[in-house]
Amino acid sequence: MRHILPSHPVPERRYIERILRHSTDSLVRLIAATSPGLPAVRDLGKRNLGPYGPWALQDVAWVSQALGSDTRPAATSDDLAEIVGLYLALDDPITHDPDGGLRLERLLQRVTHQQGGWQESDYAQLSRSVALLQQTPHPDGLEVIRPGWDHELLGCSLTDYVGLAELVWACATHHPESRRRGRFAVEWYPARDYIEFDHLRSPAQVKAVLRRHFVTTKLRLRTSFPVGADPLVRRYAHNPLRSRPLVGGTPGGYLVPVPAAVLGKATPLGLYYTGGDNNSERGKAFTRDMGHLFERYVGRQLALLTDAGVHPEVEYKLPKKQKGKSVDWIVVFPDLVLLVEVKSTRPGEALRLGAENFTRILDGQFRKAFQQVDNSADRIRSGAHPEFGHIPRDRQMVGMVVTAEQFHQINTAEHRSGLPSTSVPVTVTSIQELEDAVTITGASLADVLRASAAGGGAALRPLFQGHKFLDHNAVLEQGWSAIPFARPRNPRTEPAR
Repeated sequence: MRHILPSHPVPERRYIERILRHSTDSLVRLIAATSPGLPAVRDLGKRNLGPYGPWALQDVAWVSQALGSDTRPAATSDDLAEIVGLYLALDDPITHDPDGGLRLERLLQRVTHQQGGWQESDYAQLSRSVALLQQTPHPDGLEVIRPGWDHELLGCSLTDYVGLAELVWACATHHPESRRRGRFAVEWYPARDYIEFDHLRSPAQVKAVLRRHFVTTKLRLRTSFPVGADPLVRRYAHNPLRSRPLVGGTPGGYLVPVPAAVLGKATPLGLYYTGGDNNSERGKAFTRDMGHLFERYVGRQLALLTDAGVHPEVEYKLPKKQKGKSVDWIVVFPDLVLLVEVKSTRPGEALRLGAENFTRILDGQFRKAFQQVDNSADRIRSGAHPEFGHIPRDRQMVGMVVTAEQFHQINTAEHRSGLPSTSVPVTVTSIQELEDAVTITGASLADVLRASAAGGGAALRPLFQGHKFLDHNAVLEQGWSAIPFARPRNPRTEPAR
């Protein structure tokens, strides 16, 4: 592929005009044919394909569908190369921010939150959906996620939904007929091929679920394009092809411009947004239920540690017949106590766009969790509460806040400067990091936690270097084994999609 990288910065107007020189049909078909042949995101640079990130291709497809016309000339591979080159060079607020301050950190917020999610393990994310929502014991009091919730919300079982995402992705990327890659048609699979599913037994049932959750149209994309959006940050905002990655209304089946986005629908984040409509009381209840289940799920992961005891939240007495609660989980190693607070919070749009006040946003999201860790440490050390009698007071204490999604850069000095100070070192850890951390072997996780504490709460993942880990996380493996079409695989060596 030929790459044309113009000098930076390129105004968005020039980028959009370049897209609109070509017919929508030809350009989106070209993107759909190109995406399946691209390597994993982390290997794009190694193959000199850096401009072809899925975020770039998805934006080109959205702009073309929303603003383009089918009366223009057809696009070629060289045209696409020039367009993604323009995307890479688009102007950014960093070119207008004053020198100094947090201009670089704000850029990193935008870039890492835009690109980071595409680099997570599909195996782990799809397995986590089942392990979290179906296999984690449901606590009492859930409002919406109760027996039959998945059929009501998704139109099928959760495992069938995840399996369908896998089937569409596999077809769009690996169909034996190359001309069908970048596409999916229900008619390509006779009814007998759906025997792997639990309940989706016919093409008609599959098509109903796809139309309900996966398929969009040119008209819908056109009406969703933001009028008057800030040209410096529009590309970092939500792309509707993430929510509905299949484009209908074209002959020969659905177009799949970026197949990786199909799998995103079946991840915990995708399901969170599918069920968590904050404009409805039911949607708000769904997100609350996911938070309660996530807390239990973190406990399941911590229970995989072989050299530590895991204790649930402790309720203790306070004066005037009041009661307090500790962190969600307390992990006792032979020489260290880990205080774990679980936060199902996710980075909002202002944070993802690198808002000027992003440090205050982080403080608002994490202050209570940091204070809970500090308060629990004080209660344990004081010896004044017999409810903590099973927790040693003579060992080093460290804290951990576990989040449902990555908060990129949060453990760097620039970002931590806006978070509350604590008497014990606290690191913010995504569930992805924790799922890896609990499989450590040949050493104790306590060793990594001490190294993190020495760095003032440094991120865990960079500290994994030099340590060995099990090939599989048992909780994720259980989740994976319940998904239709699941096959044995080694998630440590599988290339990211």
